[in-house]
Amino acid sequence: MDEGTKELLRYGATFIALLTLFFGGTYIMKQTLGTENPMMVVISQSMVPTLGVGDFIFIQSITDFDTINAGPPSEGDILVFLRPGVDDEYIVHRAIASVNTSNGWVYTTKGDNNSFQDGSPVPESRVIGKVINRLPIVGYFSLFIKTMKGFSLVAFFMGVSFFYDYVLPKTDANAQEGKFNPLALVPFSVAVIVLVMIYFNPVNVKLMEYVALFSWYLGCIILPLAVNDDDMGLMIWLYHLVLIMIPIACDLVWWTTHITPSVWWDFHGSIVPVTWLLLEESAVFNRAFWIIVRYLLPGTFLFLFNMYAKRKGIEPLRRFSNLLRGI
Repeated sequence: MDEGTKELLRYGATFIALLTLFFGGTYIMKQTLGTENPMMVVISQSMVPTLGVGDFIFIQSITDFDTINAGPPSEGDILVFLRPGVDDEYIVHRAIASVNTSNGWVYTTKGDNNSFQDGSPVPESRVIGKVINRLPIVGYFSLFIKTMKGFSLVAFFMGVSFFYDYVLPKTDANAQEGKFNPLALVPFSVAVIVLVMIYFNPVNVKLMEYVALFSWYLGCIILPLAVNDDDMGLMIWLYHLVLIMIPIACDLVWWTTHITPSVWWDFHGSIVPVTWLLLEESAVFNRAFWIIVRYLLPGTFLFLFNMYAKRKGIEPLRRFSNLLRGI
């Protein structure tokens, strides 16, 4: 078996493992949380900053509606429900008041970021569940790859990673010597730290995301020079790019242009199920897409150019690479 085939099998096995983890985890959450939609993605700003645009939210079914608290932010439970009179529009808003009627509980709801309460009361029969936790921003990825342009961009990045040996010059022996310098991962860790900070305190989000973006650019310069195994470097770069940096770029579009996923398609609602296939994106999404591309292209160019320079032995990058790898 040649090296190219082995490489494809290695990437393919990693991709299948990630899919298995995702769908297996989804099945377990369905059984544990008691709902067919245990995860959804926030696509509007109606609950900012409690729930940010692009957040994964985890939803638990409600077995006893007497336990639901209604009140102002931090007191009232956040409900996921079907808008009264509509069977395909999911809303995530807070219960601010409730009335127990002969037909069960009826809730008055409101988005924390909205000026007015919702126009229609929500009977318990329309409630899917309540939000029990969130994972900030990374839900954008599941939305982005459901657009034709987004899917094509991710496929392009994967194609470059799979077939880089046919695009970049072959590695000389020196480029594979030495040892990997783990300090090269520090700039990549900034984005993860930013996501944790946003989870606990969602303020100054745009500034923190710009810090993560420019730290990623720095990492794209250092990582290809610091690895002694180009395959490993490409895998780290690829998965960090698609799973973390694409969501951050999408969120920067929201903060700078106020284009949210709620207008990526001709769609109404504030959340969507993770497994829903969305097509026929709007002209507004086209504008957002090219802004996202402009955020990601500098890092992509820096990474691939430095990988090329190391493999080609271009000075002074070759000397810097040797220094990083202890040669």
